[in-house]
Amino acid sequence: MSNQPENPQPHEGQAPSYTPPGYNAPAVPPPYQGPPANQAPQNPYGDSNQQFQPPMYGAPQAYQNPQAYPGQQPYPNQQFQYGAYQGAPGYMGATIGPRGLSLTSMILGLASLVVGVGFFIVPQIVGIVLGHLGLRKENPQGRGFAITGLITNYLALLIWGGIYIIMIFVIAVSESGSSY
Repeated sequence: MSNQPENPQPHEGQAPSYTPPGYNAPAVPPPYQGPPANQAPQNPYGDSNQQFQPPMYGAPQAYQNPQAYPGQQPYPNQQFQYGAYQGAPGYMGATIGPRGLSLTSMILGLASLVVGVGFFIVPQIVGIVLGHLGLRKENPQGRGFAITGLITNYLALLIWGGIYIIMIFVIAVSESGSSY
């Protein structure tokens, strides 16, 4: 008995060549060589010289066939271009009106809530007046700003008014308690 195997092992870097019994390797197709030299390549998408004509679904018969309605001519000197965008009325050249009153009302309301400008109560009153004027005069362009300004100004007025009432109550109670 020898320590050497019956089949020698492959050298380093070589993979063993083992094929299991009953295994048939798939046939490898030949590499692609293109069309024969005497035949022009064919376009799978059809004739490229033909222009694409979109179907005219729902177009009136006069545009599809100008003779369909005798006595009615298509528009003079115009070609019907199906699907051409011509713009929606009132949106392309619409002017935006002023919204300074509404914007000022909103800024005063936010400043009264966040920064504490509302301590003086005057900004809320000015903001409420400007909000109502903006809602009346700048509708619909400034409607969102005016509503936001009214809500924030009324809320700030409510908060700061409540703080003043509580402070007056605390001062009144402390004054009445210290005199005894």
